[in-house]
Amino acid sequence: MSLTSGWITPELAQAALLLVVFEGCCHPAHSESRSRSTLFLLDSLILGLGFLDLDKEEYNVTTFRPNSMPSLFGPFSDHTGQAAIGQGTTKQGCSCSRFQLSNTSPSSKTITPLWLACPGWSEEWVVVETRREEQRRLVWSALSLTSGFLSYYDSLMSQNLSIAKAWNFKVFLPGEKLFGTPQIQDDLAAKHSVWALYSRCHMLYSSCLTVHHDENVSEYDKGQLAMQAWLECERIENMLDAHTCDIEKATLYFGRQVLFDTKNLVSSQYSRYVPHPSIGDPRFHRDKAMLWLRYQQNVMQQFLGALSRVTGLRENTLATRPYFTFWFHDQLDRYLHIWEQDPTLRIALDLCVQLLPTAECLLNLFPSNGPRRQYEVLHQRLVNACNFSGIPSPSPPRYMNP
Repeated sequence: MSLTSGWITPELAQAALLLVVFEGCCHPAHSESRSRSTLFLLDSLILGLGFLDLDKEEYNVTTFRPNSMPSLFGPFSDHTGQAAIGQGTTKQGCSCSRFQLSNTSPSSKTITPLWLACPGWSEEWVVVETRREEQRRLVWSALSLTSGFLSYYDSLMSQNLSIAKAWNFKVFLPGEKLFGTPQIQDDLAAKHSVWALYSRCHMLYSSCLTVHHDENVSEYDKGQLAMQAWLECERIENMLDAHTCDIEKATLYFGRQVLFDTKNLVSSQYSRYVPHPSIGDPRFHRDKAMLWLRYQQNVMQQFLGALSRVTGLRENTLATRPYFTFWFHDQLDRYLHIWEQDPTLRIALDLCVQLLPTAECLLNLFPSNGPRRQYEVLHQRLVNACNFSGIPSPSPPRYMNP
């Protein structure tokens, strides 16, 4: 009713965000058209309300050039290690933990136990500033959701979404305003917090997809942009490595997966423009893939073995987590893609077999035709890979109520 009457408010954008979250879950009516329409609605509201220009008058807001990869150039942009996080770090490590919700609002430990690793809220902010920060966080949450949908539905690239283009952003990064308190005045550290780096990961991935589908970009320019994207991935990864907080662990290292997806996109889609993006030993990609797979093996063992601890629920955890369906499908697709690039990496198949029971359980808990078809395609790819590698293939899918 607000839309039809022309009464557009920030609360309406928040409602649209919840609709997008719902469409990111597995449910009987899930479809590509529903996802497309809700995402377009959210993008239109964010653009119409001017949320992408919230901080355009601020001198230190991060902006990017049109038709380029989102990269922060500066005295620390090519540095690695502790210096890359900024001068706000101490000898003990980064400052992120100081500003996370569990420390700025101790009562959150009992009220919102699953959100403790999020950026907190400053008691020094007046109501107006708190509202502006809410709008900033809505923008960055929308970007995270958008990049996930874009990776799942290629057709969404035709929507020409404003939030998928980094140069449209004139908004402080997540948590950046927290570092602007009188106690800590370090713009660089604010732009290199874990929250800021994760949003930069999503921004970089969306930009790569935009360039890949843009027919107006020349092959030479695509090659240059692909190299920029690869180098920015390396910078962000180095800066994440320098952090000493536990925030990444609380988010299941999701930003690392986005970085890995970005590198895969650059390697596979831009290979004709940049034969060896890593510059040097062609085994670099395989070594990185093996390292990432072993790391994922450890994460998955902890995740599947202690699912209740990760989500904060004691029992029947999957029954209240429909959005895990697409997350597991993405994991299966990643592992199979790696194996298809290098069939000697059998650890990728082992991880797929390890994930299948949980992925199938989710489809039984939340039946939906589209996700089931996607799962069957992934399952057949895994069966073919197992047959090729001479290892026992998984049994056919069984859809039933657990």
